Parts: sequence; structure tokens; C-alpha cells
Amino acid sequence: MFDVVVVGGNISGLSAAISASESGVSTAVIERYSKPLYPPRCGEGTDNITWSLFGVDECSRNEIKRIKVNVAESWSDVFQLRRFRLFIFDRYCVENRLLSKAESLGVKLFLGRRMKDFYPPYKVILDRGDIVEGKIIVDATGISCQIGRRLGVTPPLKSVDIGRCIQSRVEASFDKQMVSLWFHKPFAPFGYAWVFPFSKNLANIGIGIPGVYRLDLRNTLEKFISYATSGNSVVKSTFYACVPTALPIPRLVKGNVMIVGDAARLVNPVFGKGISNALLSGIVAGRVAAKYIQGEVSSLDLYHKLMRKKISSIKRFYRRKMSSLKSEDVFIQKYRKAFSLLKKLHSFAPVFLENKVIKSLKKDLSILEKLK
Repeated sequence: MFDVVVVGGNISGLSAAISASESGVSTAVIERYSKPLYPPRCGEGTDNITWSLFGVDECSRNEIKRIKVNVAESWSDVFQLRRFRLFIFDRYCVENRLLSKAESLGVKLFLGRRMKDFYPPYKVILDRGDIVEGKIIVDATGISCQIGRRLGVTPPLKSVDIGRCIQSRVEASFDKQMVSLWFHKPFAPFGYAWVFPFSKNLANIGIGIPGVYRLDLRNTLEKFISYATSGNSVVKSTFYACVPTALPIPRLVKGNVMIVGDAARLVNPVFGKGISNALLSGIVAGRVAAKYIQGEVSSLDLYHKLMRKKISSIKRFYRRKMSSLKSEDVFIQKYRKAFSLLKKLHSFAPVFLENKVIKSLKKDLSILEKLK
């Protein structure tokens, strides 16, 4: 029996396994794919503080210095970044490095193996009938939350709380230092579209909308790509995905099971941003699990307690999301007002606004300091 078994070898799952193994407990990871997906099903954008937690400086990343925001066809402006740093990074490289690090730490990797069932509290049944047992189970199975669902701790997702996404990797000519975001029609009703450049010749271009709204995503993405590239582009690949844009699940711990990342619905409901929360929740869960195994803490509930502020932040964004979906006029008015205010503040005191963002992100690091 392993001390910790992680189901799901994504960013949250691997970070949980690595942090648990680094703390000296035996760990296993079960992942249905034999290697990371390429291209990744992800926009591949993050900030420099989250990037520092990966510990994979050998992977390429493109620094962003400007953000262009369009709200429908009624408002547009560019934010110049001075202190805050954004990266478009190579997630495929990052996940491969995390897998290699986990293996070097002695984590047992069950790659290309699917979880067939879970028999509480310890037994994970694999696709060919193998049984992997763990004193602590970490659910990192993404939006499906397979173990949490079996335990009855995951409320059903409403269609309005599922982000339907489509993204293409596109060759064209781009401003490599600028991310472009387009909110609402004509390209992303009640959602947003994006251009995330890797270089001057390659970018991720995608659309995300609430699942409650019907839309031909592929046709709309083709129009957005044509708009963003002036009709001169080559699409290299395309994927569909779903992202939870709901309230976090009520409890992140049930008995000996800890739920992390998208499985716990730790995703910004407005932007669908989940990488930083996936990484943070994985690291925190792994360290708490190790401390519990080693007798340093009496309950796994410490994980939920440490994530409370992050959960509260997601709840605030969720309320903003729901209040903006009342009608097209309300959506446009709220976003135009919010970005206009941010632009004025950024023009008047750019360092102040960026420092606020940086300070918020550094609070995540303070959570980790408490677990050293």
C-alpha cells in the first residue's frame, strides 16, 4: 500500500505527487494517457509567480508586455504592463519535466492506465483489474471529479457553470508581446475569445462561452481567427474542452480523499483561469498528506482550511459572472465599465494596480510557507 495515490497526472496531480514524495512519503500516480497531450488542451498562459512554482526554467516561455481588451464592438484599449509579468509557456514541456521529476523522486507512475472504479477508502481499481491501494487518495481527475462524484461530494454541474471551449494553434503574423482578449459578440457571446502568442509566428487562438448558450464553436472560431490574422493564417491543430466555471465543491476533503484543481472546481469562473489554482492546490494537498502520514497534523482538513481564502475569491468571481449573464446589455455594460475603470486607474497609477495583483498572487506563496 502506498501512502498517497494520486488519480490524474495533470498539473495538479503531478504537483501533489511531487510535493508528497519530496516530503518523504511513498506515492503513486495513475494517469490514463501514456504521455502528456500535444498540443495541450490549455491556453498555456500564466504569471511569473506561478511559473516560479513549476521549477522548470528549461521550458520555453514568451513574456507578454501588453494586453489588448475589446468589449463587443463598443470599447477597446491596451494595457501596458510595467511590473506584472505574464507568460505564454510550453505546457507540454512542463508536464514532461514534472513527470521526469516525479519519477526521479521515486513516484510510481501508472501511465496509460485508466481508473475503472474506486472502493473506499483505499482501493483504486484500474482498467485491467489491477488494484492500487493508498492510505490517502488525491482526486486530480479534472472536471469529471471521478472519485468525488463516487463519494457524493460533488454537486451536479449546471450548463451555465460549464465553460465550452475551442482552441486552435495557428501560424500567422503576431505581435509576440501582446495578448488580445475579446469579450462578447460577435465572437464569444457571454464569454471571451483570446490570442495568446508563443512567438511572432505562432499563437493559441480560442473561444470560451457558458455551456447554456448554443453556438457553432468551430465556425465562430474560424471567423475569429480570420479577424485576428487578417485572413492570412494556417491552423495546425484544434481541440474542444470543457472547464468548470462553477462554485468550488463544498468540501475539498472527504475522509481520506483530497480533491484538487479542476476536480475541486478551483477555477476562476469569469476567465476560466485554473493553472495557478491547480498548481497551488496540488502542492498544498501533497504537503498536508505527507504531514498527516508522518503524524505532524491530526487531520487532512488542514488542506481545506488553507485553501479557504482562495475559495472565497472564486466565490466572489462567480457572483460577478452570474450578475453579468442577465442580458446582453448588462454583460456589455458591466465589462465595459469594469475595464474602463481599470484603464483609468492603470493610467493614473499603473504600478499601484499591478502591485495589487502581485500582492494577491504572493498570498499563495504565504500558504506554502505555513507548510514548511
